[in-house]
Amino acid sequence: MSSVCLKPVATTERSDIVKPEISDNLDLRFMQVQFSLLSGSNLPGIEIAASFPMTEFVTTISKSADGLEVYAKFEFNDPKVLTKKHGGMKILEIKSQTTNSAFARVLFDGPVAKLFCESDDVWWVNPSYLSQSGLSLTIRGTKSGLRGVRNNINNLVTSGFDVKLSAESSYTPEFKDMLPQKQRLVLDKAIEMGYYSRPRGCTQRDIAEVMNIKQATVSEHLQSAESKIINSIGNYSPTLS
Repeated sequence: MSSVCLKPVATTERSDIVKPEISDNLDLRFMQVQFSLLSGSNLPGIEIAASFPMTEFVTTISKSADGLEVYAKFEFNDPKVLTKKHGGMKILEIKSQTTNSAFARVLFDGPVAKLFCESDDVWWVNPSYLSQSGLSLTIRGTKSGLRGVRNNINNLVTSGFDVKLSAESSYTPEFKDMLPQKQRLVLDKAIEMGYYSRPRGCTQRDIAEVMNIKQATVSEHLQSAESKIINSIGNYSPTLS
């Protein structure tokens, strides 16, 4: 049996890739933005919630000047709403349907969706959805990208919005290093017990009982940790829950 001699493949360095400066941490951030139907009442896409109690983003297909093309899941009481015209959204193709839900290819062409078409530095990720409680967007992007989209959303909604801390945020080395040990311990326990899950898996009182500390201490440590992590995105004083 003859042996095969594999020659090493010569590699050439590509010149078309933009190379950033080397840093200790990746410039990749994560935040969740939420606002009520009332706060977004001037946005055309808010009316979607009247037809669909839940509209859930699945994944992005493409983005263009026309809007954000995505796969989305809908829940409804009357299937006729699938053929109705909706501000901020066009249903392009129904991929699958049951009596009260559908999976579809959709074009979101409202002002919020178009913010993400204007930048290559921010993306919608799961979980992101529109319900009768309001819009919840989970966003990943660079520090400057998140700051830009946050400021633009602030200009679109009438009475402000909430920035929510995600459990994933606290697992990056950058965020670990910025938190004192006691804050880190309380935050780790809160994440472990589901405090940042939706719906919440526990209360601050539950965390305090497990850690054998006062509820006021838990509240203080969590607020301080949340503020440091969220403000690392940029100068902003968020409403935290």
